[in-house]
Amino acid sequence: MKRILVAALVAGSLSAPIFALAAEGDQQASRAERMQQWAADRATMLDAKLAGMKAGLGLTSDQEKLWGPFESAVKDADKSRMDAMGEMMRMRSQGEWMSPIDHLEAMADRLSQGATNVKKIADAAKPLYDSLDEAQKHKFGMLGRMLMPERSRFAMEMMHHMGEHDHDGAE
Repeated sequence: MKRILVAALVAGSLSAPIFALAAEGDQQASRAERMQQWAADRATMLDAKLAGMKAGLGLTSDQEKLWGPFESAVKDADKSRMDAMGEMMRMRSQGEWMSPIDHLEAMADRLSQGATNVKKIADAAKPLYDSLDEAQKHKFGMLGRMLMPERSRFAMEMMHHMGEHDHDGAE
């Protein structure tokens, strides 16, 4: 009886790391799933904000033609930002850490890309904005602010959905 108990304990202790690795793999899969769900939720919210902005502006048929390039530029910028965020999350999940210099260079690249994206949005928005009457221009400014994510809220929201905020790893 003691031999069976000892054998069971030895087998259990040897298999514990295997179960831990399997659980970690499940956690990684669920983190990736959460990232995909969060990205889909953000895309849905952006679509809703753009649709609300478009409806709120009450565009004429001539102005409608100028909406497409603006909407595309906003969506492209959001996709670029999400791709960069996904790459950072991938690196972090794989235990890749950057040196302080690499981190500064990556930050400079992200800021540069962000500036390029904002310039593309401004270039696409200019013809649309120029075609608006004064009331529409006021609405454009007010409604356009809804499109800009607050960086700290954006990061906290992402970390919340990724489970990063949990100190003990529990969800």
